[in-house]
Amino acid sequence: MSITRRQLLGISPLLLLQASTAPASPIEKAQWSEAFVDSIGVCTHWTYSDTPYGYAYERVKHLLIDSGIRHIRDGFSERITELGRLGIKTCVAVGPEASSKPDAQKVADIVERVKTLNAAHPCIDAIEGPNEPDLFWPRFHITYKGEGGDQGIDSIVKGVTAFMADLYPAVKSNPVTAKLTVIGPSLGVTYDPGAGHPNPFPKGSLTNYVDWGNFHPYCGGNPFSIPFPYDTLEKYYWQGDFPSSKLDEFPYAFLTYAPPFAPKPMAATETGYSTNRAGPSEVVHAKYMPRLFCEYFRLGIRRTYSYEFVDEFNDPDGTNREAHFGLVRRDLTPKPAYYAVKNLITLLRDKRPRTGFKPSALPLTIRVFPVKDYREPISGQVVTYDRTQYVHHLLLQKSDGQFWLLLWHEIADEDTSITPPRPIQPPAMPAEVLLPSSFHKAVIYRPNNGIYGVESDIIKGRLALMVPDELLVVQLFQR
Repeated sequence: MSITRRQLLGISPLLLLQASTAPASPIEKAQWSEAFVDSIGVCTHWTYSDTPYGYAYERVKHLLIDSGIRHIRDGFSERITELGRLGIKTCVAVGPEASSKPDAQKVADIVERVKTLNAAHPCIDAIEGPNEPDLFWPRFHITYKGEGGDQGIDSIVKGVTAFMADLYPAVKSNPVTAKLTVIGPSLGVTYDPGAGHPNPFPKGSLTNYVDWGNFHPYCGGNPFSIPFPYDTLEKYYWQGDFPSSKLDEFPYAFLTYAPPFAPKPMAATETGYSTNRAGPSEVVHAKYMPRLFCEYFRLGIRRTYSYEFVDEFNDPDGTNREAHFGLVRRDLTPKPAYYAVKNLITLLRDKRPRTGFKPSALPLTIRVFPVKDYREPISGQVVTYDRTQYVHHLLLQKSDGQFWLLLWHEIADEDTSITPPRPIQPPAMPAEVLLPSSFHKAVIYRPNNGIYGVESDIIKGRLALMVPDELLVVQLFQR
């Protein structure tokens, strides 16, 4: 194997020379690869007849099946039952407007509708509370038990809480729907983790009415972070649009939106990127989307629904942000991100999942080394990349016992302070993976490039890699 091919797959020829015995490593518990694949979802709009969801349903359905994505999020639709038979489960977003019955009968009517749709074949696996009621209840005059509409945020909170307090026990007390996951309501306004503009729902106010909490942490700058220069950006977290910008080092989204549901885990029923003129390029989008699903799963988010599957509107000049959120373009040609996510799912799905499988643990250490005096190719700036903590990883295991290690450089690839964003080409970070001596070989994949990998030797428990700003998937082999 030539050095060129090693470099293309992210393997460091310099670090391969280090072959001394690896020291003892801390034990890391793996997670089931199926749990990760099952965390990947996408939003759809089957009732939007003037978009490809409506007039090109058969083609959109084929693309969805081919992607390997098993979970969608939508409202009630006649498409749900067919998709369920094809192995695609729906999270149904409901609010008082989902039923035309009087308030006293709305929740019972919604549960009965879910039961009817699931009767022929299980197709709904989750029920989500009101979608962004702080935006939509005033706009569409939605109320519940006399609260909400345009009566102010305090009234909306009362109405939404009352709705969830009725919905949750109605779902859980019915033997047909009791096992469905109830996801909390989302918010659409940007609130503040401090005292300036706090989440209007009090801490713990929705805990007893959900299985998972909910938020919509769309990717972009984080103004609630400490500004510092990095990666050619003057204010790194403010100007960067990397997937974990609101969730990890400065977790403003968790701090702001999780408390009403605590200690329940969170779901993200909307998140993602628009590839319009002010958003990431399709090349950067393809790097970010696999990282996004990995980041959210790494941080304990149970399911992540990318908004959305198909671009809805015709917008050739790229000025309409809402027109470009899809993994697939409006003309139904897949964006590069579609293929990157599809390849990731293909690599990691457990083809023979074993009921009751519990992943094991593995002694694992990952050492990352800084890159000094790097000349960024586009801007020509000479910078040092010494925040080695930005190399993130997931350890997964399939039920055949095989371990899969995912690594990525969680770094910004664009400067969003200007339009269109200024592209950045950060370096791959040199890393060394320390494993037990029983591991002798790895196959390294880059889902952005396909599903074919390149073998690399693990020498005396050491695997050397160059971790890029896109996902590496490393299959580990033991003797």
